[in-house]
Amino acid sequence: SVLPGEYRVRLTIDGESMTQDFEIKMNPRAVADGVTIADLEDRFEFAIQIRDRVSDANDAVLRMRSIKAQINDRLDGSDNAQLAQMGEAVRDRLSEVEGEVYQVQNRSNQDPLNYPIKLNNKIAALQNLVEGAEARPTEQSYNVFEILSGQLQGELEQMSLVIQQDLARLNELLRELGLEPIDAERLIT
Repeated sequence: SVLPGEYRVRLTIDGESMTQDFEIKMNPRAVADGVTIADLEDRFEFAIQIRDRVSDANDAVLRMRSIKAQINDRLDGSDNAQLAQMGEAVRDRLSEVEGEVYQVQNRSNQDPLNYPIKLNNKIAALQNLVEGAEARPTEQSYNVFEILSGQLQGELEQMSLVIQQDLARLNELLRELGLEPIDAERLIT
């Protein structure tokens, strides 16, 4: 969303640049309801906080999926029973965390009706609610954000624990076997 104020836009088409100044004014209905620019600034700042938490959730899912894909790759290239056991354990623990952050059972358009939404969707829904109102965010919105953000933080900490402990042990074994360790920072896209 864009806040009321004065703006300048520059367009370049076929090598020719043009600049135009313009002003975005407040919705007169919102002004009549007592909404101020400060209210809209608060909404904007809060929406950015929410967006960042959605990004945290989605980045964590990408990271966990990358780790699991790398584990699958290492397991496919080895017949070591200890490696298989450790790799499956790390993969399962990460899948548990992923399942709390993201609804992994969504495969079709109908699935969101059949399976409950998870943290990333709950936080994103809150963002839509906040951005959709031309007003200051409600206290309930802030409270819901704190609850959901706290729940997400717990899952992110669990993911970090799996990476720091379980994945570290798995990487030790991979090195002992002469295999490439798992890169926990590599993301699949």
